Amino acid sequence: MIPPGEKTIEQRSCKHCKKVFEITDADIKFYETLDVPFPTWCPECRLMRKMAWCNEWVMYTNECLFTKKPLISQFPKTDPRKVLSLKAFFSDEYDPLLYWRDIDFERSIFEQIHELEVSMPHLYAAVDSVNENSEYIHRAGQAKNCFLLFHADFNEDCYYGYGIKKSKNCMDNHYCHESNFCFECIDVKKCSNMNWCQNCENSANCSFCRDCLGCRDCFLSVGLRNKTHYFMNEACSPEEYQDKLKNFRTGSYSHVQKAKQLLETLEQKHSFKNLNTISTENSFWDNLRYTKNAWNCFDCSEIEDCKYCYQVQFWVKNCYDLYQYGVSQDHCIECTMMGINASNCKYSYTCDGDISGLEYCMNSFHSKDCFACQGLKKHQYCILNKQYTEEEYKVLRWKIIEKMKADGEWWEFFPIKYSESCYNETIAQQWFPKTKEEVLALWWRWQDNMPGTYGKETITHLPDDIRDAKADIVEWICKCETCSKNYRIIPQELDYLYKNSLPLPRECFDCRRQRRFNKRNKRVMRDVSCHECWKVVPTTYPENFTGKICCEKCYRKLVY
Repeated sequence: MIPPGEKTIEQRSCKHCKKVFEITDADIKFYETLDVPFPTWCPECRLMRKMAWCNEWVMYTNECLFTKKPLISQFPKTDPRKVLSLKAFFSDEYDPLLYWRDIDFERSIFEQIHELEVSMPHLYAAVDSVNENSEYIHRAGQAKNCFLLFHADFNEDCYYGYGIKKSKNCMDNHYCHESNFCFECIDVKKCSNMNWCQNCENSANCSFCRDCLGCRDCFLSVGLRNKTHYFMNEACSPEEYQDKLKNFRTGSYSHVQKAKQLLETLEQKHSFKNLNTISTENSFWDNLRYTKNAWNCFDCSEIEDCKYCYQVQFWVKNCYDLYQYGVSQDHCIECTMMGINASNCKYSYTCDGDISGLEYCMNSFHSKDCFACQGLKKHQYCILNKQYTEEEYKVLRWKIIEKMKADGEWWEFFPIKYSESCYNETIAQQWFPKTKEEVLALWWRWQDNMPGTYGKETITHLPDDIRDAKADIVEWICKCETCSKNYRIIPQELDYLYKNSLPLPRECFDCRRQRRFNKRNKRVMRDVSCHECWKVVPTTYPENFTGKICCEKCYRKLVY
């Protein structure tokens, strides 16, 4: 959709899918500011291409190249890429400039970048240097005492989550920001002591609630605003509320399943706003929070003057075509997994921490003004990991750009065939699923041996109530009820469940994460008529959605 006030200047056919997409006058102005040509792929295919580089949660057992100590990694042992522990990567023993290469102007630049990338040791996972006691996380940083967190930053004592930001003491959540003591929640922000809640903000002490803002002590309720002591959407006195709670044992798995069914019944009677947005100005698409002039963006918060950005948060301005991360970012284009003071970066992947002027760089930290490099640490004026003077760098950079223009490579993100990960290991398979045959036909890679153990379970029946779980359950191996994969209960997890009266999980983390993912709307827009005024509005709720969908004006009348 074209933003109001913009004009279509050119229509193009996507180089990949042949779909027609538009270039507006505002787009041209932005491309000219960054001195880049127009894109050749449509927005959806550009997103898919970036996603196809991002393995976000598939982890393998491996070992550090230097110390030989075991660790988990996004790369299996069979991958030609060797891995380094966090300590080894940031030590003086690892010098990325030892792997330098000269540019060969007779060959593809992308091919040469790929050859450099494969030949070098990699950080075992995409993490930063300030994590503490958090070895089992990926695409995450600024973590303390965290376990199996993905796409997460600034967290402490959090376990099993995706999209967790600035939170403490949370477990099994999907998009949980600035919250504490949240369990099995989806899309919550600034919440405390919340269990099995979705789309809630500024709320506390609630369970089985959805679309509740500013609420306290609510149970099995939907669509509340600034309410206290509500049970199944009915007001109660504090004494009545506590009395009703006695009929539900949140530590019992069977009781929780019944409560989930009751919540689904309530949701069918509730009216939902057509798009899940809060405090947005001139912004469009779904799951946006505190955005201004954010167009064709999904799952973003605190961004301004951005377009085609996905899962980007915190103080991001003047950026196009970003996938993931953020935290003080400006004037970046076609990047993925970039953040923390990133400026004027182009076509780069997984670079972090006070970075600027990076082009076609990968897995680099605290560096600036580098081109086609891999695994840098505090470097400047490097090309293919070779050090140059500032003047040499500028001259050679322009020569390379002219060659890439002639070869049709300039402005294009890294080709999927050179991705660090196989297609089905990446987030692209989640949003743009393909069969093995389709992937191989495109000359992309496919992983046949996904990680996981099966048939090793030593316990077949978990107690229904957490009160009946023994301390030695952490020594047992469980079997996932959904996929049959084996998993364990870790001591910190058992302690959290005991203290908060929550049931033992019946599924492995992968299946729990997928279940929460499936409860969110897909990124597919359709038009629907408002249930109240019949005005046609866009929505991401699917056609089989049983709740009522309303425009924002009618929705506000109903809930306030």
